[in-house]
Amino acid sequence: MFVEHWAYIPSYNEWDAIHYRESITERPCDRQRSNDMPEADSPLGKWPHSLSSMMACLGCTLGLFNISRFAILSIHFGANFIFQFLLLTVAFGLPIFTLQLCLGQQLGAGVVDMWRISPLFQGVGVSLLITQALTGLYSIIGVSWMFVFFRDSFITTVDKYRWAEPFLYYRKEIQLPLNGTYKLQETIPDYFNGIVLQRYHLPTGTAYGTIKFQLAFNLAVVWMIVFVSLSKGLRSYGKVIYVFTLLPVFGTFVLCAKILGLMPPEFVNVVFPETSWGEFFLNSRSWLAAAQEVFLTWGLMGAAIMQIASHNKHKHLLQRDSSLVAVITISVLILVAFLANTCVQILKFYGYSYYPSSFERMSSYQFLRSAKDPVPASVSNTPVRYMIHNSFIMGERVVRPGIDNTHESGFQVLRLATELLPATFAVIGADQVSPFWAVLTYFIFIMFGIAQQLAIWHCVITGIMAIKTKVLKAWETTITFFSCACGFILGLPMATELGIYVVYFMDYTMGSIWWLTIVILLQIIAVFMVRGRPYSGDTVVTALFNPQSYSCFFGWAPALLSFTWNVILPVALMVLCITTFKNGSFRDMFIWHHAPFSYYWPLWTRQIGSMLQLLPVLCVPLVAVVQSYRYLNNGPPDILDRIQLLYRPPIGEHMEDPPVISAAAGNTNTSNAASEDPPPKYTPPPSYTTATGARLAKFLRQSIRRSMRRIANVLGDAGVAGPSRTRPSVMQTDEPPPPDYNSVFVEMNASSNTTPVRITTLERLRNLQSSPNALTAAEVASILRSSFRSSSRSPSHAAREATFADNSVASLSAEHLVDAAAPIGETSLVLNMGDDENKTQIDTSTVI
Repeated sequence: MFVEHWAYIPSYNEWDAIHYRESITERPCDRQRSNDMPEADSPLGKWPHSLSSMMACLGCTLGLFNISRFAILSIHFGANFIFQFLLLTVAFGLPIFTLQLCLGQQLGAGVVDMWRISPLFQGVGVSLLITQALTGLYSIIGVSWMFVFFRDSFITTVDKYRWAEPFLYYRKEIQLPLNGTYKLQETIPDYFNGIVLQRYHLPTGTAYGTIKFQLAFNLAVVWMIVFVSLSKGLRSYGKVIYVFTLLPVFGTFVLCAKILGLMPPEFVNVVFPETSWGEFFLNSRSWLAAAQEVFLTWGLMGAAIMQIASHNKHKHLLQRDSSLVAVITISVLILVAFLANTCVQILKFYGYSYYPSSFERMSSYQFLRSAKDPVPASVSNTPVRYMIHNSFIMGERVVRPGIDNTHESGFQVLRLATELLPATFAVIGADQVSPFWAVLTYFIFIMFGIAQQLAIWHCVITGIMAIKTKVLKAWETTITFFSCACGFILGLPMATELGIYVVYFMDYTMGSIWWLTIVILLQIIAVFMVRGRPYSGDTVVTALFNPQSYSCFFGWAPALLSFTWNVILPVALMVLCITTFKNGSFRDMFIWHHAPFSYYWPLWTRQIGSMLQLLPVLCVPLVAVVQSYRYLNNGPPDILDRIQLLYRPPIGEHMEDPPVISAAAGNTNTSNAASEDPPPKYTPPPSYTTATGARLAKFLRQSIRRSMRRIANVLGDAGVAGPSRTRPSVMQTDEPPPPDYNSVFVEMNASSNTTPVRITTLERLRNLQSSPNALTAAEVASILRSSFRSSSRSPSHAAREATFADNSVASLSAEHLVDAAAPIGETSLVLNMGDDENKTQIDTSTVI
């Protein structure tokens, strides 16, 4: 601390000790790396409870859609898929999940406002926000479908489920069979398409675009629940998330215990009938399905996870939250896989086989085959595990060989909730299994769906408010209402008879994930390679691991996770992008001409779909151009400072507003009081991961910086003979910048006829005693600097002066700073000097 009392002036050594002590008070040499990054708190508030963040993250990883996908894929590929999923989860699933968690908590910002650390990549945040908004707009319709199943589950033990009865609009000529049961292979898909989706055009083939009241009403109910839960921000969201997360998780454990108890005794030893351990490493389709499922589970909601973590306190137990989320998510998914395979075995016990369907026509949407019916050639010749699989957000696409690809896609939504479980409850009957279990099943699905929708829409609302947080924070309830209203209006096309086609189109374009992997890859490159320290991998990882722990695990886990973020994760995302794009035949979307053969999608839908896929990727360069214009057009006079503000602002810039400094800022009033000299910045020790993948990023950053220094040296050498070129301050403040110690002015008194006017240190103190104001730190520094003068000129110094034609010009260059300074041993503190002494000191130099 500086001594503000003017009566005491420390000596030179004491003054040096004060500076050193101030520099190490907040930054000791043994300081942990966790403090290298400036602490930042979200301006949108904190969670009301310590476990609210964990519950919200669980709503991102456990949703209605990934539960259904995981269960169906475990049926198609067997136990191989489960082990492949676990291996890939450890390889790149959990790293991408923890990356978003750590970034959100360390930066205290979401995907939109985090890019103050590198404004050039603001488009990555905009792209991720658009992705979350579009995903929430069309996926919410699946939750509204569950309300219809939930309503029709309330029956008595003597009644039949409505999906076990024929839909007379489709089957007018049907008659009651002798045994009192109808064909379940027809009634269940008829129920979903006729009663839930209300596709009345299927028998005639004439499609209508009218909005159905039942679908629109259920959609409005879901949006009302979302609005009420998010209307008060974190105060309401942090409380209701316990209900929407804990109840379905506990309900899933109870439901799985009940269904597993219904397993026929002869099938107990064959839980996963499609398992083939000999093809564990050979079946590439199984590995690709597992990789896609890993990304859809842990990476799809990355923007929402980051926003959730941004509301944590800076010392929040992130390791506890991530561990609980990972354990609960994997446990629930494995239990649901056992449940789905048990349902298949129960159907097989009653004489039914389950195979993939397609939603387009009545002849293609049947998914059950009775043992008495002939086996289709496409199913008998090719096992399901060898068919082409594509995982989307709401459903899966299974291409059966020999089908007409121009009219049949192989896509179906929520197969577990709309096909498998209704068939199991119908074949067992309400008299053997209470209808309560059907009610509990669809209640669980509704809760999981709403929890995920809350996480998505919370990210959208906070992303909108991040544009101008101080102004829009007071309008949070209004923004929530209008965003939910817009979501409902934009979702009405999916409440029509053609709604299932709209869902498949959006799932095929937005749920294809190949373009999303590119955006997340750009996010990793921007944070770790372009921005770098203090936002490097070894610094960000300290949010997850406590650096003060000395256990064996914490000795290698942070370095391994940092290496995974820098090397393994980018490579895995790139491989997943290429394989997904090639396997899914998404290149057909980019054929914008009338081909000689017909496609499933018309030309205009291919054009719209390709633009929807490219829009998030194109946002990155487009926003980069806008940001470049903003930062290069307005800012400091030095173009290098503007470039640095654009791609790598100084430390802590993310916690303040972006600087906008005009070129005329150099004409500011210089009569303001000098600001205090800030303490020196702490340079952390070398990273312990420099020998790993971070070494490549460090090499690239150093190459760019060397190029910038060379340009700066070339520009600086041109101005050596002229006035000193001083770089202005980066931040826009009302106070002048701190003193620039790179410029040393040496006043040489060459004329022997002129007598300088000298003011001693004691005279300065006497003058200041009469002043009513106390000394400031800047005034003390000025007095001490002016009190040191050279007592005599050394011969070596005189020889050095002779080498320069112009002493004043030479002293202006920082290159000759040491040459212009007097030796330490030849300086003295001048207390009082007479006129005779002044004359003898004419040729001495004064260092300011």
